[in-house]
Amino acid sequence: INWKPLGKGAPISRVINPKPSDIENLLKYRLVGFNNRRYDNHILYAILIGKTIPEVYQLSKNIINDNKKALFGEAYNLSYTDIYDYASKKQSLKKWEIELGLHHMELGLPWDKPVAEELWPMVSAYCDNDVIATEAVWEATQSDFKARQILAEIAGMSVNDTTNALTTRFIFGSEKNPELVCPDLSKEFDGYRFIKTYDENTNKWKKENLYRGIDLGLGGYVYAEPGMYKNVALLDVESLHPNSAINLNAFGIYTDKFKQIVDTRVLIKHNKYIEVRNLFDGKLEKYLKNESDAKELSNALKIAINSVYGLSSARFANPFKHPNNENNIVALRGALFMKTLQDELTSLGYKVIHVKTDSIKIPDATKDVINFCMGFAKKYGYTFEHQATYDRICLVNDAVYIAKYMPVSKCINLYGYSPKDNSDNDGQWTATGAQFQVPYVFKKCFSKEPIIFEDLCETKEVKTVMYLDFNENLSVDEHDRRFLGRVGWLCPIKPGYGGAIVVRESLKKDNSVGYDAVVGTKGYRWMDAEKVKGTMEDAIDQNYYISLVDDAIETINKYGDYYSFVADDQ
Repeated sequence: INWKPLGKGAPISRVINPKPSDIENLLKYRLVGFNNRRYDNHILYAILIGKTIPEVYQLSKNIINDNKKALFGEAYNLSYTDIYDYASKKQSLKKWEIELGLHHMELGLPWDKPVAEELWPMVSAYCDNDVIATEAVWEATQSDFKARQILAEIAGMSVNDTTNALTTRFIFGSEKNPELVCPDLSKEFDGYRFIKTYDENTNKWKKENLYRGIDLGLGGYVYAEPGMYKNVALLDVESLHPNSAINLNAFGIYTDKFKQIVDTRVLIKHNKYIEVRNLFDGKLEKYLKNESDAKELSNALKIAINSVYGLSSARFANPFKHPNNENNIVALRGALFMKTLQDELTSLGYKVIHVKTDSIKIPDATKDVINFCMGFAKKYGYTFEHQATYDRICLVNDAVYIAKYMPVSKCINLYGYSPKDNSDNDGQWTATGAQFQVPYVFKKCFSKEPIIFEDLCETKEVKTVMYLDFNENLSVDEHDRRFLGRVGWLCPIKPGYGGAIVVRESLKKDNSVGYDAVVGTKGYRWMDAEKVKGTMEDAIDQNYYISLVDDAIETINKYGDYYSFVADDQ
């Protein structure tokens, strides 16, 4: 067990094969960890109550295998807070290390065997690295933590309680079984049907939300007509799922309290602080002293709002989940609205090229069609925001596109105003979806910004473990593999410079262990980016990125001419 006091340069303490008294001393501090509520707290508690090292190993194994019965109810509150739980970005500690430019260290020892005593210092050094990384992530997520503090205060709980627990208390108070509402949406949207059939081949229930000849699915409605378009308005429904829940009165008498949260966040967004001060018995006033505090309050409310939607559509029973809600009714109402609007626009002669849950894209958009959409939304209890207008866009599928914002001056001439995103990104390029977001591709093909070292690195993540295999031509038992772990930060390396192929461990049908190339690495050799930086950057194989550029251009050429699309004289 390794820990340190908060503060750069503070010493790291190490305890190997700890005793209960070691844990007693540690618990005098306010403990902050990463995913500790789900793991570390239970390990500490097991040692505290006298479990042996082999017993603690078995507990660790049970936790990793998701055996919830192995967890101790008393252990959750040993900590002050859990960074993983309160952080808005959910990713592993190793991925945080890469993102923050920290030293990335993996152990490479088998977890199911004792460690030779001469290697104990190496294990401790590995744990030191995790402690340092945890502190760095703590510092990097202070805005999220302040949001957690606010949510805990207005819920009357602690910063160690989970987001879901805080939100549940905030909305329902001490009520354990609130009376929820689950209306029949076929009464509001004529022709809608929910069909549930049992598939004997898969032994699963098939659920369909059928409306106007299509299955809307159990999430948001998505539609795309790939191609190149100009003057494309992007309209976004403000808080689609929350307002759907409000319109449905989904939480019965508690819906109004949820509405206050949604309305409060909108008021803060529009700097209407005076109207917010007296809400929730004045608990929010102290968070409205300046713009920074207000932003953190807005973030706290956003976290609560998102938590409510997640719980209302969860697979497990909870106070927000109506037992009859099998078709994700909150998302469904928004999907029904978006499909209805799309059909209405089409009947009026307008083209809709993209619908993505809460947004719609309309090419050759005029002020009239934008006003029509806004008026149509109000009939259903929604508010559209004119988020942006793209001067041009190449839509590849329902999740990938590259677009250039219309210049502010052109927006003003067209509408009499400039959407916020255009004002913030005057005439700039924007990419959505993985293919065009690759930094090297985005810069080379569109923004023309200089390429830096980080643009020549790839973060790879697998569910098992990865290795750098330096001699893949040897037999299985003789391979020269170096352990990478589940996450690696890598550079493609030219032949002859000591690179290796990247493989992941996999379980074959006969239960033997095999090794397969990690997605996106085949055909190239790789090296730790930390080792390459500053010493071997000339050895980076840029052919890897050139091929990605070629693929991106080829993709765009399916819908028109790339060079005409990116030309400035439009």
